Amino acid sequence: MNEKHDKLDLSNPFFSYENQLKRFNDLKYKHTNTLKNKLDIKSESKLAIKEENIVKIKTAMLIEQKENVLDQIKLETEDDKINFLKGINKFIYEDLYDFAGKFRTVDFVGTTKDDFQHYIEPIALENFDLAFNEVFKGFSKNYYERCSLDQKVALFSFNMSKLFDIQPFYKGNAITTILFSQQFAERELGLDIDLNKLLSNDLNELFALAHDSDLKPLMDAMNKCVSEPHKYDKLFEEEHVNEETEEINDEQSI
Repeated sequence: MNEKHDKLDLSNPFFSYENQLKRFNDLKYKHTNTLKNKLDIKSESKLAIKEENIVKIKTAMLIEQKENVLDQIKLETEDDKINFLKGINKFIYEDLYDFAGKFRTVDFVGTTKDDFQHYIEPIALENFDLAFNEVFKGFSKNYYERCSLDQKVALFSFNMSKLFDIQPFYKGNAITTILFSQQFAERELGLDIDLNKLLSNDLNELFALAHDSDLKPLMDAMNKCVSEPHKYDKLFEEEHVNEETEEINDEQSI
C-alpha cells in the first residue's frame, strides 16, 4: 500500500478474491455473521443494540465537543479530508472494533445482505482513488459560489450520496459521511446543519434512495436542517458598520 490515502497495488496477492473473502470472514466469529468485537459479544442482535447506543453517545460527544475537537482539524488538502474521515470513524467505533478508522481492504461491506432494500454494492477497491478524487472535487467551495441556497442543498446532497456510495469503511459509513459533510458545509459554505434533526431520519434509507437516483428524499431532509446564519450575520455586521459611519459623519458635520 502506498502511504498516500491507502492507494492499493491490486496486483498483490493480498487483494485476490480468495484472500479478500478470507479476511472478510476473519472479521466475524466462526459460523456466525457477528463481527468480532472488543466486548466479545457473540450475539448479533445484542451487538447491534450495544453498537447503536455507543454510536449515539459518541456522536453526541462529537457534537458537544465540536469547538475543542472538530474545529481544530484542518480540511485543506485531500489527505486532510481522508484523515478526518478516518478520525471520525475511529472515534465512534474504536470501543467496539479493531478495524475502526481503517479503510476496508475487501470488495464487500457490512455483515450480511439481509437488508436488500438498503444494501449498496460498494465501490470496487480498484476505483477507490478515482471515486475519492471525484467526491472531493464536489466538496470544493468553488462549485457553490454562485449557487442559491436550494442549489447548494441539491449539489451538497448529491456529493454526500457519492461519498456514501464509496462505502470506505466496514461500519458506520452513513454517520461518518454526515459528520464529515457537516464540517465541510459549516467551514466552506457558511451553512449550518442541525445534526440532531438530520440524524432523526433513517440515513441508510435516504442514501439508498439517492443511490437509486431518487435524490429528493435526501434533499428534502437536508432542506429542513440547513440554514445560512453567516449570511445574515454578515448583513447585520455591514448594517451596523454603516450606522456607525453615518453617526461619525453626522458628528463631523455639526
